[in-house]
Amino acid sequence: MADERELAENETPKSDRIHACPSCKKPMRRIEGRMGPFWGCSGFPGCKTTLNEVDGKPSTAINPDYRCPLCTRKLVRADSTHGEEKERGKGDYWFCSGYNKGCKVKLDDLDGRPKPAYRCKRCGKLLTRREGKNGSFWGCSSYPTCTASYNDIEGRPDL
Repeated sequence: MADERELAENETPKSDRIHACPSCKKPMRRIEGRMGPFWGCSGFPGCKTTLNEVDGKPSTAINPDYRCPLCTRKLVRADSTHGEEKERGKGDYWFCSGYNKGCKVKLDDLDGRPKPAYRCKRCGKLLTRREGKNGSFWGCSSYPTCTASYNDIEGRPDL
C-alpha cells in the first residue's frame, strides 16, 4: 500500500502532461521537426496550430537554443544520412536559415541540439576554441581583423 501511495506522489499530475491546444482545446503533441522540436495540435489537418518548445513544454516564446547566435533566425538541422558528408564520417549539423541571405553560421550537432556558440564581445563574430602553447583558449573567428581572445573555463569562454 505504501508503494502505491509513494508512486502516486512521484507521478506528475495529468494536467501537467497534457497540454490543450489554445485554438480548439484538443491535446497538443510533441513533434521533432527540422528546425528543432515543436508542439502541434492533434486535430491536424483541421487545426494547424503549432507552438514552440521551451523547457519541454509548449510555449509562444522562442527557444534560444534553436536560434542563430548571430542573426537570431531559426537554425535548420541538416541530415547527413547520405552523400559525401556521411562518407567522410561527419555527423549531422545545424545551419542558419538565413544562409542564402549572407549568414553562414554552421554549428555541430550535440545529441539532437545545436552545439552552443559564443559571440566575441569586441566585434560580435563567433568565437572558436583553439589550442595554444599554454592550453585551450577562445579566439575570434575573424582573426586577424579582430584579435580578441578569452580564457577557457570548463569548455566555455570567460566572457
